[in-house]
Amino acid sequence: MLVPLRPAPTKVAAAVLAILGAASLSAGNAATGEPESALRACAGIGSDAERLACYDKLAGRGAPLAAAPVAPRAAVPAAPASAPAAVTAPPAAAPPVAQTFGSYRAEHPQPASAAAPALEARVTSVTRPTSGHMTVQLEGGAMWELDDGDPFLAAGDTVTITRAALGSYILHTPRHRDHRAHRLR
Repeated sequence: MLVPLRPAPTKVAAAVLAILGAASLSAGNAATGEPESALRACAGIGSDAERLACYDKLAGRGAPLAAAPVAPRAAVPAAPASAPAAVTAPPAAAPPVAQTFGSYRAEHPQPASAAAPALEARVTSVTRPTSGHMTVQLEGGAMWELDDGDPFLAAGDTVTITRAALGSYILHTPRHRDHRAHRLR
């Protein structure tokens, strides 16, 4: 006995959806009272503004708000020669390098100015807090923390701080000892 083949359920579902979609489109046109030819008539309009107004009328949206015409940038007239020039303030004086070297906030907001490659300054005080990291205060008030201590570094020494890899800094002492350092203030 031969069993008749039944269509796959996905094909049946697709056919039902296609029939329902077509029925809803024709019901939508019948419900609004607008024939499909009116939509085609709007689609045939060449001007964007007129075509939009036609669609808005079919949708029952009333007249669109009139937008101000936009002139292309090239068509904007230049300022007349008799117009006064804009008054600009003179650039503010940059703080001394000793006050900003190593301070990310002080160095990076001014992208036009190049950061100093190194700083040379005198040590005003050296402290060895209980945390174990030695701090060095320089002329101008900058304070640096060293990763390791240096028993030979003292107030009055002149140190050089240079940039290292990945935003780090190295403090070079007069006795040719190098220490990783980061600025506290």
